[in-house]
Amino acid sequence: MTTVGTQPTNQVTRTWRVAMRITIGAAIVAIAAMFVIDATHIDLLAWAVPIVMLLAVGLSWMILAPIGCARYREFRAVVAAPVVVIVGVGLVLLGVPEKVGWWMSKGSMTDTARRCSKSEGQWVGVIRTRGVRPDDGGCQFAIDDMAIVGGLAYFPPGTPPPDHGGAGYEPVYTPYDGNWYRFAVTLHE
Repeated sequence: MTTVGTQPTNQVTRTWRVAMRITIGAAIVAIAAMFVIDATHIDLLAWAVPIVMLLAVGLSWMILAPIGCARYREFRAVVAAPVVVIVGVGLVLLGVPEKVGWWMSKGSMTDTARRCSKSEGQWVGVIRTRGVRPDDGGCQFAIDDMAIVGGLAYFPPGTPPPDHGGAGYEPVYTPYDGNWYRFAVTLHE
């Protein structure tokens, strides 16, 4: 018999606890993968792995959370996975991993840009480039899966990038960091 104001407490099962830990661990791994992909510009298709992982984490959480709250009163454990995901995705959306990747690679990128010899696919610092080539008086680095239609470009100090007036098939440069510019090629007239 229970007295008024008290409820019988159910002991948390080992199975539920292990399943929730795996869910939280998978969320951490998925967020870490997103950080690495965003910082290194590895491959656009690589984003599929953490996204599928986050979907699986969400499904697992949707099953485990109601059980944990209703039966075991394990509110802290239930809240952990969403907090990890929200904070991690927020940092990615704010561009934190990309900024850290750029910070780690800026010196190597600048050294490579000063030499600027045409090359295909290489790692420069922690950033994966698809190609490097001299163009428009500077050095263009194709990054992401944009091949040669976009990326980063370096222009020596005192040398601004040319303005092609938005002409088709010509790069459009926007400031990125100091002598570095993002560029994108408009693929129409």
